[in-house]
Amino acid sequence: MLSSFSHAEAFVSRHRRIVPAAGVVSGLFCALFLLWACQVWSPPFFCLFWGVCFVCVVRGLCARPSRREGLACGVLGAVFCFFTLGQNVVAGTMQFNLAFLAFWVLLSALLFPILLGLCRFLAHLPAVDAPTTPAGPLWRQLALYTGIILVLWLPVFLCWGPVRLDVDSVQLLEQAFHGGLNDAHPIFYTLLLRLILWPFYKLGLIELGAYLFGFLQMTAVAAMLAYSLVWMRRRGAGLLAVGLGFALFGGCTMYAFQSLVIWKDPLFNGVLLLYCLFLFDTARCRGENLQQRGGVIHFVVLTLLLCFLRGNGWPIAAVVCLALCALRPARRRILTVLLPVLIGVKLITGPVYGALGLQSTLTAEAWAVPLQQVAYVAASEPEAFSPQQAETIARVIPVEAMAQSYSSITVDPVKTSSEFNAEHFATLQGKLDLLSVWAQLLPGHWQGYLKAWLAEVAGYVSPRFDGGSYSFPYEGSNGAFGITSKDIVLGLTGWAGLRDELEARAVFIPPALMAYGLLLCGVVQLLRRRARLLLAYLPLYLVWFGLVVGAPNYMQIRYLLAFAYFIPCALFTLLAPAGAAKVGIDEKAASIV
Repeated sequence: MLSSFSHAEAFVSRHRRIVPAAGVVSGLFCALFLLWACQVWSPPFFCLFWGVCFVCVVRGLCARPSRREGLACGVLGAVFCFFTLGQNVVAGTMQFNLAFLAFWVLLSALLFPILLGLCRFLAHLPAVDAPTTPAGPLWRQLALYTGIILVLWLPVFLCWGPVRLDVDSVQLLEQAFHGGLNDAHPIFYTLLLRLILWPFYKLGLIELGAYLFGFLQMTAVAAMLAYSLVWMRRRGAGLLAVGLGFALFGGCTMYAFQSLVIWKDPLFNGVLLLYCLFLFDTARCRGENLQQRGGVIHFVVLTLLLCFLRGNGWPIAAVVCLALCALRPARRRILTVLLPVLIGVKLITGPVYGALGLQSTLTAEAWAVPLQQVAYVAASEPEAFSPQQAETIARVIPVEAMAQSYSSITVDPVKTSSEFNAEHFATLQGKLDLLSVWAQLLPGHWQGYLKAWLAEVAGYVSPRFDGGSYSFPYEGSNGAFGITSKDIVLGLTGWAGLRDELEARAVFIPPALMAYGLLLCGVVQLLRRRARLLLAYLPLYLVWFGLVVGAPNYMQIRYLLAFAYFIPCALFTLLAPAGAAKVGIDEKAASIV
């Protein structure tokens, strides 16, 4: 501890000429940021925050930034400050005018040296030791880690099991038990539900089946998280890093709660985690692992799972395969194996699903932003619609119905309104009707459009968004199909406090901070001139970009679960050696998972 303070003192003394400027910049930024972010911190936390900013400013001002540093840190800082100030517009304390622009420029300019210094500190962190493979069979280590996570999650399973249900869960069970399959929910996951729960449902033992399914899904998610820790351990991470990973996954009960919910997101995000880890190894060995049969097979399996577990899996896989073409050893495999796989998946989910009647007519989710923006105008200024515009949009939904259904945080009330013409909107003409009215209103209502968009994506972009407890406390669907949440601990011991304590420990950091943190990791990799390692972050960047641009639904942590799963590995990738990874080191573990 004393050594750290002495190093900090020596660092500041070497740059004492810029200390006054650093003090002014860091103090002004802290004050304005907390003011505009509507934060009230205690004096010790404020002093700690200012101290970190001060040291980063000193590091950032001690040398002139390169073009790479200036561009990367400048863009990241500008994006962060825009979304921070944008929430004040949503709250009504600011407007999109010259004052907003001036405040945005000022806050971005103050943040720039802080980000620059922070990135320089992170870019010079020492790498971990050379990767070493622990002794013992690989499957034994994976089973041990999975068992540890399951033991840590067992209280949640006993107090909140067998599974957690919401409206989507009920629709999935309806399709699994009574037919009517469509790709509004992944066919693969629905068939998996039917395979496990159908026999119990017919025998009148649905709760027993629900306990089995909940335990199997929890085990699958635990195994994928355990794999990430095994992956780190076999690349040089110490036991302390692995222990911190266990502390995160087990100490925050959000992970256990989310693994029990009947929907595709826990499995999809777990597969996305494995996908990112494979891409990191691929980037480090420059695509050489794709020249081996085992590596190609595992990548194809992960790609298929990614595509069939969620609709946005296919575009993610397509962009990643395009990026992989930058690695010369991987090009032939991409063109001869992955490209035909992606084409085949598109044919199955397109013409084949259409011929079998499995395609959903619900397409409003993909058009959430323009629909929400037009609804905002209808709610705030209905007289802005000309008679012709009102007649055009009425073919989709009347202006009055939009105004009554509008909610600032989600487009769901509009698209689920009884007056929303889903059949017409499913056609090309329906979408053209919406876009024509949207484009005509844009010139005079661009500020309202921005405000409506920022309100809907607040959970994904606002660093001060507080979602409370992510324990999935929705009880509206509890009891559906005879599946009722039970507190086994209360029944056996009479202790009712554990259930509430587990829910209280499901709090988590603002989801947007995970996205900004991963963007910061990308900037550090760029400054280290290891741009190819951004390939591992690319799928997560695409997920966040899709949520910010598309805003398909109101904020739920399930859409960003992969970011939460990736936290230990993201920190590890900053310390991983720059040399090539051992090809095929985890093929057996990937097969087991």
